[in-house]
Parts: sequence; structure tokens; C-alpha cells
Amino acid sequence: MKAKQIAMMALSGAVVAGLTGCGESEDGKPGFLERVTRDFFGGDEEQARQPMPPLQVSVMKLQQQTVPVYATWFGQLRGTEQADIKPEVSGKIVQKVYIDGSPCEKGEVLFRIDDVTYKAAVDMAAANLEAAKAAVLQAEVAEAQAEQDLARFSELVKSGSVSDKTFRDAEHAKKRAAAALAAAKAQVKQAEAALDNAQINLDRCCIRAPFDGYASASTVSVGDHVSPGAMTLTRMSAIDPIRVDFVVTGKHVLDIVTQTNFRAGENMDSPFTEFDVILEDGTLYGKKGVVKTMDSEVNTSTGTVNFIGEIPNAELRLRSGASVQVRAKVSEVKDAFLVPKAAILSSMNHRFIYVVGKDNQPYGIDVILGQEIALEMPSGAGKAVMPMQVVTARAINNGNGEVMTLADILKGIGYDNPLDAPVIVEGGQMAQIYANINMGMKKAGAPAGFAEIAPNPAAYDYRKPMTTTPSVTAKSE
Repeated sequence: MKAKQIAMMALSGAVVAGLTGCGESEDGKPGFLERVTRDFFGGDEEQARQPMPPLQVSVMKLQQQTVPVYATWFGQLRGTEQADIKPEVSGKIVQKVYIDGSPCEKGEVLFRIDDVTYKAAVDMAAANLEAAKAAVLQAEVAEAQAEQDLARFSELVKSGSVSDKTFRDAEHAKKRAAAALAAAKAQVKQAEAALDNAQINLDRCCIRAPFDGYASASTVSVGDHVSPGAMTLTRMSAIDPIRVDFVVTGKHVLDIVTQTNFRAGENMDSPFTEFDVILEDGTLYGKKGVVKTMDSEVNTSTGTVNFIGEIPNAELRLRSGASVQVRAKVSEVKDAFLVPKAAILSSMNHRFIYVVGKDNQPYGIDVILGQEIALEMPSGAGKAVMPMQVVTARAINNGNGEVMTLADILKGIGYDNPLDAPVIVEGGQMAQIYANINMGMKKAGAPAGFAEIAPNPAAYDYRKPMTTTPSVTAKSE
């Protein structure tokens, strides 16, 4: 199969769409559309076969390098430590100590609850404890007296001075005294526990930060009555570093594990250890995150695997609750072919690049798009960071049962070294029309070179798209 037949792609309707309004030039001579029509449907044979003027285009040589492959997932930010601060005792808020959104150290007081009744409870519990201790002293004295009586009666009963009944009564009195002492000691322990509980409730009147972090705006004001339960006074988050929760499909995790040298237990908890965070405005956060844990199971409901990471947040640009995108390098494509993103043309469900052949003819190549990356490339102004697109040839057969690569197709056009092939970056749509005209003229028996391409000798000049429209009324300085 000839190289032109392999590489040239006919786009239905491109000639008519590209040449509408070109039926006749201003000097009365036939235009492009009329000349092509005459060629197909009759007319002045010699005039219809006159070559079209060369098409001026900007080109860039095909690039090749190893390109990282990234995967992107949706993530949610939250504090590495995060807690709803709720009251544990009832009472009136008498003071809000912290400033909304301010940093708070562990143990720092956030709110104070009226503690008058709780101090009274502590005093009462302390008094009860003292009374219980006094009862113990009394019980100890009674037990000592009963012990002495029992010892004295035990000698007298031997001589017959007292009856057996008197001795047995002394034994019973000793046991009762011992029991009373034990009960008094138990009352002391109960009183101590009551005092501890009263002191705990008193301490809970000062609501403190459970860890170092930032406290959100409070939901209550001084004078509000609060009680234990569902009421949340504020929310504490530790956000430096900040936690990133994201999920990856189970199949994607399998692909990552397959494409990398991931081995469980070898200093890796996940197929990738670092990731980038893309903020809601599309900007890339300046610090890299680190994967902390990867769930060992795939969620049966969602088919995803949960990941937890952390990322430095010293400037506090990231806040808990925000949505982000998580991007990680999962593999790389070696010796990938790249073209400027502006060189990609679309037609229906296909993507094309156009190359200027050594015969100055445009050749369209059906390609499949891969990773898009930003690279510093040569341009008319020296160098510029421009969006580049990885491309591979759509699978086509060379007639011998072999699938042709992009390098094979370019070699068929005449470029043994694919990096010598000039890719059309500006003027691609007209080059597409020229290619279709050449195809139509060739079918009609016209000689080769009917519509030629004239590449601009200067390097392609990349210009970053403007994000705003300059004011037409603004005065220039």
C-alpha cells in the first residue's frame, strides 16, 4: 500500500465547508470551488487543473521524550485531628475566651460555664468526706473497746468469774464493731468518689481545646444556656499538616499495582507515595502530599479503595471541608511522541494531525490522544511553556497483517527519522481542506501537487491564550 494512501485521511464535506463563498474571485476568474467543480463535472480542463496557490502554515518538528502518566481523583480536606466541642455539664455560658478561627493550644480554655453550683457541690462532697472519716475514727475506737472486752472476758470465763453467755456476747460485740468499721471505711471511699465526681464537673465548666489546632466560629453566645447532648459549641481542627481523603477505583488500584514495582511491606503503604493537590480554582498547590494509609479492601458498594494522605499547610491556604483534586504519577510512557495541543484537529469521533510531506503535500494521520503535559519548547520568541499532547497512531493494517505505528506511517511518507516530520500547528484546518482537494483531484486523474503546503521557515510562535478581553476604551500608558 502506498504511503499517501496510508497517511491521507479523507474528511467528508471538508472541501465544501472550507471553500464556501470561493466560487469566483474578484477579477472574475473561477475560484477554488468552481475549479474543483469543473474538474469533477466537466468544463475547461486546462483551467480546472491549474495548481492552487501554496498554503502558508506554521510547523513544529515532532517531539519525543519520556512522559509521566498521572491519574486524578476527587478528594476532601479535613483536619488530621478533628472534633466537635460539646458541653459535658449544664449551665450558662459566662465567657467565650478564644477568638473565632484562631489557633488554640491543647488545654487552652475556649468557654467558661457558670460554676457556682458546681463549686457548692464540691464543698458539700468535701464535707461529706470529712464526716465519713470521722465516722471511721469512731468505729475504730468502738472496735478497739470490743477487742479489749473480748480479751478480758476470755480470761474470766476460764476461772468461772463470768458466764459463757457473757463471753459469747463479747465475741458478737467485737464482730459488730469490725463490721461498723468496714462500713465506715466504705463510706469514706464513697465520699471520696463523690468529691472526685464533683471536682470533675467543676473542671468541665472550663471547656478546653483537646489538641493543638484551630477553632471555628462559635455557635453560642455569652448568656446562652447549654447542656450535654447534640449541641456543638465549636469545631476544632488540626490543619498543619492537613488530611486529604480520596478514593480510587479498585480497577485503577489494580492497574497502578501492575504498572509499578509496588511491593507491600517494602517502605510503601500504597502504589504511590506522593501526590499533588489541585485547588478549586485549578491552581496547583505548592507542596506535595504523602500517602499515609491505603485501605486493604475494596468497598463493595462503590467499588473504590479509600486513601488517606497528609500535606503541609504552614500558610493555612488549605481548610478543612474544601474539595480538591488529587493527582499522582502512576506510570510513564517511554519515548512518547508529542505535538503541540494546537495541532490537534477533530472530525466526528476522530483526532488528526497533519504533516507536511517532503513533496510539500499535506498528510493527515488519525491519532489517539494520550497524556497532556506542559513543556518548555522552542518558539519564535525563544522558548515558551506550551501545552503538548502525547499522540499514537490509530491502529491500521499495512496489508500484511501488521499494525503500523506512527513511526511506520511517517516512514511511508518519507521520514525515516520521525523527529524530522514537520507537524502543522497553525493552518491545519486549511491543510485538511487541501488534503481533501488533492485526494479528489487524484481520483479525477489530476497530476500530483495540485495543492501544496509552504511551511513558514520561522519557528512556531506559541502565544498563551488571553483570559480577559482588553477594554477598547482603556487609555494606554
